[in-house]
Amino acid sequence: MFLESLGIGALLGLLLGLTGAGGSLVALPLLLSLHLPLRDAIGVSLGAVALTALIGAMPRARQGQVAWLPVLLLSLAGLPGNAFGQWLGRFVPEAALLVAFCVLVLWSAWRLWRSAELPRSGNGPLRSLPLLAIGLGVGVLSGLMGVGGGFLIVPALLWFTPLSILAAAATSMAVIALVSGGGFLLYLTHAHPSPLLLGSLAAGGALGVLLGNQLALRLGGPLLQRIFALLLVAASLTLAGQKLF
Repeated sequence: MFLESLGIGALLGLLLGLTGAGGSLVALPLLLSLHLPLRDAIGVSLGAVALTALIGAMPRARQGQVAWLPVLLLSLAGLPGNAFGQWLGRFVPEAALLVAFCVLVLWSAWRLWRSAELPRSGNGPLRSLPLLAIGLGVGVLSGLMGVGGGFLIVPALLWFTPLSILAAAATSMAVIALVSGGGFLLYLTHAHPSPLLLGSLAAGGALGVLLGNQLALRLGGPLLQRIFALLLVAASLTLAGQKLF
């Protein structure tokens, strides 16, 4: 299991560094393939995503790419949303969760693909209320499904702030570190995941996210956005195929 989880962590980190999202969408199906129960896979995914995102966000913050006001708005709404999502997950059927999750991811991918070539002025207003609403939704989904929420955070930052795709990805990682980290601490209050599993995921994630950061600087914004959209489609179909058929 050590090598498998190391590889899962590296893939998670690579995708987070490239796009600011998507890592947990791939990590959750792969963790389920290790025969972890869904709730444990969700909790472990939160921890791995939080630490990997933190490692990825720190160098991008030093480069001035993290926008702290959106981080604050999204995190303030996301942390209580995460607690609510973990509570709600005890009562929602797994199949219903997975269907809703896949539909949301596919819709987000479609919107991102269509908007990849749209010009960005770089001076539009920051819209606080939509960001708070997205933050709450991200927190709930994070608690329910163990995802970092970057697949919603990155599009929200592109639609409701003047940030570029690179800055949106960096800002997304900072939000994910806070919201998923809070959710992981809640998970630890009633569970005891394997330290070896967590350590190997974190080690692979650290290597992957640093590599992803460097690749992101060399790829253009529209290309990154379309890579992200294709990744979302692939992850959604993989998860649906594993759990629903």
